Amino acid sequence: MAVPSADPRAAQRASLRRAVLHLVFGVVALDVVAMSLYYFAGIEHASYRTRVIFVVTWSVVTALTVAFLLRRVRLVRWANRR
Repeated sequence: MAVPSADPRAAQRASLRRAVLHLVFGVVALDVVAMSLYYFAGIEHASYRTRVIFVVTWSVVTALTVAFLLRRVRLVRWANRR
C-alpha cells in the first residue's frame, strides 16, 4: 500500500512530470513518423520543391504539436495559482 506524501504539491509535480513527458514523447513520435515517411516514401530523392514543402509542413506540424502540449504543461503548472 502506498503512503500518501507529506508534500502538498506532490500531486501537482506528478501531473507536471506527466505533462512534460507527453510533450517530449509527442515530439519524438512526430519526428519518428516524419523521418520514416521522408525515407520510406522516397521524399529524400524527390525534387527540391517537394522536399522543401515536406520540411516546412513538418516544421509547422511540430510547432503546432509543441504549442498544444506546452499549453497543457502551463495549465498544470499554474493550476494552484488561480
